[in-house]
Amino acid sequence: MVRILIADDYEAARRAIRRLLEQRPGWEVCGEAADGLGVVLKTAELKPDVVILDLALGMIDGLTAAREISRLVPSLPIVLCTIFFTDVLERESPEFGIRAVVDKSDAGTRLVSVVEDVLNNEVLSIRKRPC
Repeated sequence: MVRILIADDYEAARRAIRRLLEQRPGWEVCGEAADGLGVVLKTAELKPDVVILDLALGMIDGLTAAREISRLVPSLPIVLCTIFFTDVLERESPEFGIRAVVDKSDAGTRLVSVVEDVLNNEVLSIRKRPC
């Protein structure tokens, strides 16, 4: 069973991501967090196989949360799912332990395959939209 932790400040977004991911056989959402501090604490508590988080989180932002998660569990794949994509974010995400960035507008078609790729340790080009 693949255990996934989701962090987004909007409950509706967390529910939508959960529904999308739990359609994949063998995957379960083991927990949710509404802010950056919560996702760091839940990562330590729940020990997920992958973390999906938003950039805009309360308490601490998604990049800071990713950095802290990477310090706790360096090998843990982190996927950033956000609407706030920028070139700077693209360049700097790997420094925070983020393996992939998915634009929320593409999540319905790309998130599952991106999570599969990071779980298989594939190196992904961080891009807003597929070429």
